[in-house]
Amino acid sequence: MTEVTSPYKQGVPCWADMGSPDLRASLDFYGAVLGWEGEIGPEELGFYTNCTVRGKRVAGMMALPDPAMPVAWTTYLAVADAHAAVLAMKAAGATEVFPVTDVLDLGRMALLEDPTGAVVGLWQAGTHVGAQLVNEPGGIVWNELMTRDSKAARQFYATAFGYDYEDMSADGFDYHAFLVDGRPAGGVMGMDENWPDEVHAHWAVTFCVEDADDAVAKVRRAGGTVLSEPQDSPYGRHATCGDPHGATFSVIASTEDMDEAQAP
Repeated sequence: MTEVTSPYKQGVPCWADMGSPDLRASLDFYGAVLGWEGEIGPEELGFYTNCTVRGKRVAGMMALPDPAMPVAWTTYLAVADAHAAVLAMKAAGATEVFPVTDVLDLGRMALLEDPTGAVVGLWQAGTHVGAQLVNEPGGIVWNELMTRDSKAARQFYATAFGYDYEDMSADGFDYHAFLVDGRPAGGVMGMDENWPDEVHAHWAVTFCVEDADDAVAKVRRAGGTVLSEPQDSPYGRHATCGDPHGATFSVIASTEDMDEAQAP
């Protein structure tokens, strides 16, 4: 278990949120699957909703301004200075999607598209440090970039955030963990020709669960879809799912090897 009370280190994934065409339905779904609680936020903040486990923030949701917009999870990387981070990312080849914006006294956020086409968020903590609970059931345990140009992506994030990498690739499997201060903080996976053309570069999120098979059963009962059935890995039994509105996410019953992966 990891409870977070201070800002995350620069470059560590610190938060994830999604836009939903039906916040109540999304809250009900993730509540049934991951045990989340939450009250829909005020209209002046786009109905932004903090989802919690045992009263600790784990992720966020907001109302989509246009129901036709795609529904997807967004990963946010912690930064000490959002303006400086945006400049560094743009100099390294990123495109600004949403400019640096103050969110009351909670912090500052921005959205950018990296050179391989994946959208990623930045979060400069104010009173909101990001996820308060990670690496335990209901919380985020891993974030990873899925891209068709792993080499370019790794070079970009190394330039913008100073990442080092641990090569975890195998035959037919292109994967690197990115390191912050020598510790794994997330991953970069290369998507090859076996991935469907419609799957574009994106940051994927994995939530910790007590039992992956039970979580998959809950997904089906709550109206979601199972994209890959539970399977064992060195880091725990995992599966990839979709919520009723199309946002994809993974679940894993993690082993001790993953317990501190997302710590700030």
